[in-house]
Order: sequence, then structure tokens, then C-alpha cells
Amino acid sequence: MHQALMIAALFASLSATSGADGEDAGSERTPPNERRPIDSGLFVADGPDVRRFELTVDVPAPPATVFATLSDGDAFFRTFSKEWAELQADLDLAIGGNYEWLFDGKVGSNGCQVLSYIPNRMISFTWNTPPNLADARERRTWVVVELEPSATGTAVRLTHLGFGSGPEWDDAYGYFQNAWGFVLKTLGKHLGGT
Repeated sequence: MHQALMIAALFASLSATSGADGEDAGSERTPPNERRPIDSGLFVADGPDVRRFELTVDVPAPPATVFATLSDGDAFFRTFSKEWAELQADLDLAIGGNYEWLFDGKVGSNGCQVLSYIPNRMISFTWNTPPNLADARERRTWVVVELEPSATGTAVRLTHLGFGSGPEWDDAYGYFQNAWGFVLKTLGKHLGGT
């Protein structure tokens, strides 16, 4: 129930921050398959002591299936559209390629990019905050998802790093601890788990 309220709040914040034309002024979609240089100036954190958290879950599917879900837009949609009907994903598996999850088809991780990947083992990407955290949204954090075969499928470890300091970043940190937990649970649920 808590996750459902969290998702409802996200959609409410998305609607509240949209302009008259329905677009979030800071959330323009990147053209599909456009590979851009990664702008290191967008990141607020660096060095060995970056603010981060880790979440782990076992997903009852092989690493190749989990990797495909996180790196291929069609596989992503098949898995997650059961929870978010208007979801779209523009995932271009290339360094600098788009890594956008658009929860209402327009707003989500606009402008985020693939940082690195090892097929069937790891993907990392830039990430932004929800539109209601406007100052932080203009900056980037990064996410690393590591996959290891396990006795029941795949051990998935998600590490979200690079949070800044201050009230908006504290809100983003707490928000994503909950949101990524829900995403990982949903991943397991729709790839064969309960």
C-alpha cells in the first residue's frame, strides 16, 4: 500500500510541475538513440566518500533476462507496464546512450544516459530526481546495477550514488531508497517471483 501511495504522489508531482502544454520545462525528451557526451559538470559528488545506498534482491530469472529488462526498451516495457500503464522507456545500450524511464510517457528520467555496462553482468546510468525537487533535478546522480547468478536466478545489487547535501538532496535520498525498493520488488514479481 505504501508503494502505491508513493507512485500516486509521484504522478501528482509530475502533473503539478507540468506546463500548459503538459511538458515539464526541465524534462524535455532526448531524441531516440541520440548518443551525447556525458557532462561531468552535472554531478554534485565525487571521490571515494560519495553519499550512497545499496539494495539487494534475488530475482527468479537468469541474469540475461534481468539484464535485457534493464537495457532494452521493449523488454523493460513488457516487465514494468503491468504496474505503470503509460510507461515508456528509451534505452539505448551504448556509452552516452539514452537511459530514460518515462512514467507518464513524457516525464521521468529525462536526459539520463548509460555510463557503462558489461552484458548480462552490470549496467550503470545517470539518474535525476523527480520534478518536485527542481534544483536537484538539474543535476545528476548515478546508479550501478550488478547481476550475479544465484541458486534461484539472479542476485541483483543496486547502488545509487552521488547525492548532494541539503534538504532537497535529503528528500531525494529517502525517496529513492523507497522507490528503488519498489522497482526491485516489481522486477522480481514480474520476472517470475511473487
